[in-house]
Amino acid sequence: MAHMAKVEVVMDEKALLARRMLNFKLVKLSWALFFILIGGSWILESLKKIDGTQKWGVIYAGCGAILLLLNLMRIAWKINISKFTTWLGTLLLLYGIATFYEFKFSILAAAILVIGLIMLLEVFRK
Repeated sequence: MAHMAKVEVVMDEKALLARRMLNFKLVKLSWALFFILIGGSWILESLKKIDGTQKWGVIYAGCGAILLLLNLMRIAWKINISKFTTWLGTLLLLYGIATFYEFKFSILAAAILVIGLIMLLEVFRK
């Protein structure tokens, strides 16, 4: 009976450093989009294009979208995602849309919806 050699695939240091740098750039991009979102929302409110409630809806939904896009980009480049920011992003997106349109909804229903969306994301990730 032949013995099979166990082969381990180890990422070399250059590839590991490149992946870390890419993740760093994605996080930096997310922060840049966050500040643009905040500044843009305040400008829209000061120009009377949106009211205070709508401003917060835009900020919540925008922050949620930024967090979700960050994790989608991580998936695309095979970088580990953060489940916390995925949850937070989904909740912020839902809450922001509800706030913008002044829609009252059940927190339990939103949590169940978020669980389903997270499970769906995990299916597509693997």
